[in-house]
Amino acid sequence: MSSSKYTLDRIEDGYAIFLMFPEEEEQLIISQSAMNKPVQVGDRVQIEEKDGIYYIEILQDETQQKRADIQSLMNRLRNKHN
Repeated sequence: MSSSKYTLDRIEDGYAIFLMFPEEEEQLIISQSAMNKPVQVGDRVQIEEKDGIYYIEILQDETQQKRADIQSLMNRLRNKHN
């Protein structure tokens, strides 16, 4: 598997469900025990699989920008109704 970007969509029953970036249509489901580090919902990550272990690099700048964009959108939606 080559290295690809994903966003962690959710965690269910010990499995992390990632959506491939940017389309977010293709899912990658990984057992949390097969990941080299913990991640949080909403993290943008680079994932590479080697010998059954998924090596995850959290892309801090992209994750922070995404969260800022979401917060801005939420603020605009709240202000729209005032």
